[in-house]
Amino acid sequence: MRLLGNILWLLLGGWALFLAYTLAAIIFFPIFLPIFRIALFALWPFGQNVISKSELEAYKRLTDTEHVSSKVHTFGRGVGTVLNILWIPVGLILAILHFFASIMNLVFFWLIVTIPNIPAHWKLMGVAIFPFNKVIVPSEIAEEVRIKLKKGKLGIK
Repeated sequence: MRLLGNILWLLLGGWALFLAYTLAAIIFFPIFLPIFRIALFALWPFGQNVISKSELEAYKRLTDTEHVSSKVHTFGRGVGTVLNILWIPVGLILAILHFFASIMNLVFFWLIVTIPNIPAHWKLMGVAIFPFNKVIVPSEIAEEVRIKLKKGKLGIK
């Protein structure tokens, strides 16, 4: 199902968003790699999810694991905050692109295949505005992290 969703996403404009993010990554060359990872996320969003770095750190403390972030790059909290502030003008443009794309998918909801794209655009909208201090992980890991954190708050093992 994810493969079908990603193929439809790609055909219905995912490629254009990928190009927009890639252009932004080239313009902001010193931070190319994290932005390009978001471009890849915008190209193939189904089956992946975004969690904050603070959620990831809390999960690591609860479980004493390091496997979740073995292949991701994150900045320190202060550096990520500064980069988020510098990124806001570009991020707003990308978020507006996601907003209009979600509206277009909503207009064509009668095609049914556009319906799953609407929440995907909203998910990417938050990443577009503030991409730093966030980690892209498979959906299963994101769900595991969030469940473990909720159980930790309730004191359930």
